[in-house]
Amino acid sequence: MLARPAVAALACRQCQSAVLRAIVSRPASSGFRSLPLRQSRQLPILTQRFFSQERTIEPAEKEDTEIEITSEEDLLNESPLEPAKSAEPRGVPWFLEVDPPRHPPSQHEVELPKIPDDAPAVVTPMLKYIFEDMGLDEISLLDLRDLDPPAALGPNLIMLFGTTRSERHLHISSGRLVRWLKRNYKIDARADGLIGPGELRTKLRRLRKKAKLMGTNTAIVPGGDNGISTGWVCVNFSSNGGNSNEVESFDDTGRFSGFGASPTGTTIVIQCMTEARRNELSLESLWQGILKRSLQKGRRVRGEKAIDDAELDALVAAKVQIPASLADTVVSPSRPLANPSDLQWQAMKQASKQHRYYSTTARRLSPSLENTSSRSPQPSSNAEGEGSPAGAGPDLEQMRKLVSDIQLAGIPFNQDMLQNVIRDIFRSPSAMESAATERLALVDQLLLTAEERGMSIWNNDMFVTLIESAVTSPSYGTELQQAQKNIEYLMNQKACNFDHDQILRLMTAYASRQDWTRFWDAFRTPSRFKRAREHGLYTFAYRTMADTKNQKMCIEALRWVYPEMVSQKPPVLAIGSLYNALKACIWVADPQAENLLHNPPDMFHSILDERRLHNREFLKLLREVEATRDQLSNLGSATMNQFNQ
Repeated sequence: MLARPAVAALACRQCQSAVLRAIVSRPASSGFRSLPLRQSRQLPILTQRFFSQERTIEPAEKEDTEIEITSEEDLLNESPLEPAKSAEPRGVPWFLEVDPPRHPPSQHEVELPKIPDDAPAVVTPMLKYIFEDMGLDEISLLDLRDLDPPAALGPNLIMLFGTTRSERHLHISSGRLVRWLKRNYKIDARADGLIGPGELRTKLRRLRKKAKLMGTNTAIVPGGDNGISTGWVCVNFSSNGGNSNEVESFDDTGRFSGFGASPTGTTIVIQCMTEARRNELSLESLWQGILKRSLQKGRRVRGEKAIDDAELDALVAAKVQIPASLADTVVSPSRPLANPSDLQWQAMKQASKQHRYYSTTARRLSPSLENTSSRSPQPSSNAEGEGSPAGAGPDLEQMRKLVSDIQLAGIPFNQDMLQNVIRDIFRSPSAMESAATERLALVDQLLLTAEERGMSIWNNDMFVTLIESAVTSPSYGTELQQAQKNIEYLMNQKACNFDHDQILRLMTAYASRQDWTRFWDAFRTPSRFKRAREHGLYTFAYRTMADTKNQKMCIEALRWVYPEMVSQKPPVLAIGSLYNALKACIWVADPQAENLLHNPPDMFHSILDERRLHNREFLKLLREVEATRDQLSNLGSATMNQFNQ
C-alpha cells in the first residue's frame, strides 16, 4: 500500500528504473520483508511501459496502482538457473521498432545475354562477375562455334563484349578478371593489351625522362599514342586447360592431310573496351558478317537448300546477342558514311560478293563506279583558294559520294587534289542542320585514307588549307571553331615556319571572320623565326586596316607596324603598292593629314598651335613617307618599278 506521493513519484522514468534495479539485484539474505502480497500484474505493467510502447498506464489507473514486490521466500524457492520473470523484457524495445527501409524498384533493368547451350560451366558465373563485380556495361555475347574454318583465336569460339567507363577502369577490371579466373577456377587466362601498375609506372617514368631531355613540360600529346593507353584489352582462355597444340590431320581415306589445332574444348574471349574504342572498331558488326558468310558457305558445302536473307538474318541474330542500347549503332549499308567503322562495313559487304572472300574488292571498281573510273578529283578552279559561288560547285552529298569512291574504289589522287577536295568539302553548299559534323567526318576519313596511301598530311601547307577552309566555311560555328583550335594547337606544337604565301592565306582567312587577334598573330610569324617580312605582308596589313574604316584600329596598326617596317634590315620603303596602302591607312587614322600637308594655314593664333601642327602624329608620318618617296623617285624608274613589283 503506497501513498499517493509514492505512486506519483513512480511516474518518473528515473524513479521506475531505480525501483526495478533494487528489486532485481537485492540479495535474498538481506532480511528484506516485502509488503503484503496481492494478486496483481503491476510489475509486468511497469516492465512493459519501460521497454515497450504496447501498453501505457492511464492517469485513472495511477492512483490505485501498487507495486508487487516478490517476498524473500519466493526468491529462495526460485531456481538460480532461471532468471526472474519480472526482470525479463517482453517484446521488442521501442527504439528498435523501426521498419527497414524499402527501396523503390529500379526503373532500369539490365537484361544480360542468355548463355548458349552446351557452354562451359564457367561462363555463367563469369558473366555474373563481369556485370556485378567488374562493372562492365552493354554486354553482348556472340556464339561463333559454327564458324568453319574456326577463327584464329581458337576453336568453338564464344566471345563477350563489354564497355568500361575509363582507361583506368579498363585495366583494373581486366586484371581482376584474370586473377579471379586463376583463384576460383585454376584457369590461366591471357590478357592482351593489359598494362599493369608496374608497367604503367615504368612508361610514365620514361615519358618524364623524354620530356626532360626535350626541354618540354610534357611528352604526352592529347589524343596521341603515348604507350600508356590502349582502350582495348582482350582476355582469352580455353576450357580444355590450354591443350590446343597442333596435331596431325588425316582425311577419310587415312592419308595424311596436314596439321591443325585440336578442335576440342571451347575458346572464350572477353573483349573489354572503352566506349570510344568500341564505337570505332565495331567488332560486333565484323564478326556478324563473318558468321553470316560462314553459315552461307556451310549450307552450300553440305548441299542444303539456300535460304533467303531474312531467314539468314534471323539465324545469325539467334547467335549474336546485342543489347538494345547498341542495336541502333550497328551499321548498315543504307546509312551514310559517318565514321571509319561504316567504311569497314561497306568494304566487308563488297568483299563478301567474291568467291574467295578476300578483302581486295574494297580496292577494286564496283560496277556502279565503272563510269567514274576514268575521272579523278580535279583541282579547284579558284587558285586563290576562295570558295566558289553557291550552286557553282558540288554539294555536300556529291562530296560524300566522292570520298566513298576514293576509299572503296581506289580512285587515285595526289597532294594538290587532296587539298582541293578538302576545300570543296568545307565550302560545298548543304541544307543539313548538322553539316559541320558531316564535313569534319568526311575530312577525317579523307585524311586517314591519304595517310594509308603514304601521303604527307601534317605539313605546313595542309595546316593552312585546313584553317583556311574551316574559317571560310558556310557552316562555321561552334564545332568548326573547336576544330580550328585543335589545328592551331598542333601548329604551335610543331612550330610551323610558314612562308610568305601561307601567311597571306592565313591573314586573309582570319580577316574574313574579323578575328584580328589571330590576324596579327599570323603577321608576327616571321619575327618568331628571325626572318624579315616581305613587301606584300605590310601592303596587305595596311590595306586590310584601311578597308575596315576603323580609326582606332588604323592608329594602333600604324604605331607599331610602321616602326618595325623602317627598322627592319634591310628596311622596307613605302614605294609602289605599299605607299598607296600606307597612305590609305593614314587617311583613316587622320582624315585632315593630307590637306594640312599640302595646304598648311598661313597664320597661327599662337606659337603653341604652330608646334602642335608641326608635331601632329600622322601628319608627321605622312610628311616622312612623302619625303622618302621623293628621294627614291630621283633614283630612276628602274628602282621604282622594282618596288612596285
